[in-house]
Amino acid sequence: MLVGSSTAFAQVKIGTNPTTIEPNSNLEVEASTPGRKTKIDKTTGQVTITDGTEGAGKVLTSDAAGGTSWQNPLAGAMVNGTTGNQVTVTNTGTFATYSGATITLPRAGTYMVTAQWTMPTASTVYPVGNQAFINTALSTSPSTYDAVGVAAEWMVIAGGAYHTTPSFRVTVAGPQTLYFWFQTGFFSGELRFTETYAVGPF
Repeated sequence: MLVGSSTAFAQVKIGTNPTTIEPNSNLEVEASTPGRKTKIDKTTGQVTITDGTEGAGKVLTSDAAGGTSWQNPLAGAMVNGTTGNQVTVTNTGTFATYSGATITLPRAGTYMVTAQWTMPTASTVYPVGNQAFINTALSTSPSTYDAVGVAAEWMVIAGGAYHTTPSFRVTVAGPQTLYFWFQTGFFSGELRFTETYAVGPF
């Protein structure tokens, strides 16, 4: 509707409470479930769909019948972890040492985890041939070794060297923080993670 040289903006509300509309909306379509609606901002034109499945980083996806919902993207994203501390591992006891490093996986799914570590100084104990197993593991606890994923490796021992682990798979049921451990045998010395990350979920 035109009034003189100015345009009057109409607001349209459809739903269980048709007399109430947000002041910044041109159009609102409201479901009977509270808080679930589709609206169009009268200034920016932004469309907002809240149906209970919305969330940061999600994409609007159609099913076979044309019904839409917000879903996590199929392509995985990179999640960076921490690097923890330089730790001394020994070839006695449980053979597992918590590194101080963690990674928080943001939602349910399967992730591919990779880490890089270094041996800052020469080892003090290793078998003939300068070889030992030095495994990278993720545990559900920083105090108890409860591995949910392991990169198992038989290594040539070399002080000052950097090593990138093979990627290993970890599956979580929801958002979860996991803890990086070193699991070793026939080896005593110092180790430290320099990079930890995961890609997912898939």
